[in-house]
Amino acid sequence: MSTTTGSVRRWVVRGTATAVAVVVAAGAVTAAHAIGTESTPARPAGRTVTPVPADAQRVCAGSALRLSDDSGNDATTASTVGSSKVATATTGSRVDRSTLRSSATGGSDPQLLTAPAGESTPQVAGSTSQSVSSGDLVGFAAASCDDPGQSTWLVGGSTETGRTSLVTLSNPTDVNATVDLAVYDSSGTVSAPGTTGIVVAPNTQKVVPLSGFVSDQGSTVVHVTSSGGQIVAHMQESIVRTLVPGGYDIVSGGAAPARTQIIPSVVLRDAQQAQRGDDAADAAPVLRLFVPGDRAARVTLGITTADGGGSTVNATAEPGVVTDVALDDFPDGRYSFAVTSTEPVVAGARTTVPTDDDRTDLGWFASAEPLGDEAVTAVAPGGDPKMNLVNPTRSDARVTIRSGDREQQVDVASGSTATVQVPVSTQLVVTGAEGLVAGVSYDADDGVGGFPVRPETEVSTPLRVYP
Repeated sequence: MSTTTGSVRRWVVRGTATAVAVVVAAGAVTAAHAIGTESTPARPAGRTVTPVPADAQRVCAGSALRLSDDSGNDATTASTVGSSKVATATTGSRVDRSTLRSSATGGSDPQLLTAPAGESTPQVAGSTSQSVSSGDLVGFAAASCDDPGQSTWLVGGSTETGRTSLVTLSNPTDVNATVDLAVYDSSGTVSAPGTTGIVVAPNTQKVVPLSGFVSDQGSTVVHVTSSGGQIVAHMQESIVRTLVPGGYDIVSGGAAPARTQIIPSVVLRDAQQAQRGDDAADAAPVLRLFVPGDRAARVTLGITTADGGGSTVNATAEPGVVTDVALDDFPDGRYSFAVTSTEPVVAGARTTVPTDDDRTDLGWFASAEPLGDEAVTAVAPGGDPKMNLVNPTRSDARVTIRSGDREQQVDVASGSTATVQVPVSTQLVVTGAEGLVAGVSYDADDGVGGFPVRPETEVSTPLRVYP
């Protein structure tokens, strides 16, 4: 036998993020196999490989948490307060719900949404909301249900006195996830034991208090990375101003570092009134920025409403430290924020509003990724929900939002924002929105909140295998 017969030739798949190597004995490869056949002259032979359809999954943030049990004891374990409401949507036949288990540090009872595979891989989406009033924990929160991943940027939180920030790490996979937390504040990178090698068991959630790593810091950003199992990360923040509850919200993951960030839906209302009283220094609305690189960023913030109003704010963000840009003296409204930077940044926005019980509530609003031509979403219950559609592209767009037999068309001119009322607890199909960014916000007597509309999950497509 010749050496040629004993050799092998490797085939690879081109055109996707996953490479599939097929090893074929050279003795089984004919000349026609390499250069084509009579019917397809001069074309390499190949084979199309169609991936097996898979279930689609997203994880919701769960219910409000406090660091104690119902009697006020066991301050090292997080326990739930009330229960959140979840709205779901899918392109498949149904959405199955299950609850991830709690770990020794407690858990928020996060729901795992699963759309079973059919002839193709479906899409699944959802959001969660909760209005809570229990002791010091009072306010309204909303968050998106998110894809498991290996990297999440949480732009928000505080560990000053009276502020509690809890990072929730949900592992919906069947293998351990090993998680590292890179924590940043206004002084730089936080170096503390316990931020790396956090093991989250399969199908469970672990709750990590941010105060365990950094104390008395009013501005934080957390980068969550995982290996092994994939993670869905959120952050819950609650505030007590001296002895008065000051609000509660959930920070959803924002877009990855980029020179352009869009926070599609931000509520600004009665900012001056919300800053009255004791311990209200952090009640002012801010844009929070972080530059993960090593060069300072010159940042321009465009603030826009659907009626064409708005303004521009210029700022500088130093590298490696968290920067809060004050946003005082803006009229009440639902705004979109467009951040343009000379360096890649992550961004989020915090606002505070007065409530009907003479208290305040805070809202965290995350940046969002552009949508594809079609997306599905669902809006959890809450007061006065509206969707902002932001068009950063150079072309005008006509977007259709369909709910059952009802649909509305929205024209979104290039460089503008459109705001529309949306129904709750029903599936929404958004078409014609390719390149646009969308978010939902709530504004009612019990507080404010919001979440970004997530684009469709990328699914595997048929692959052509060539020699």
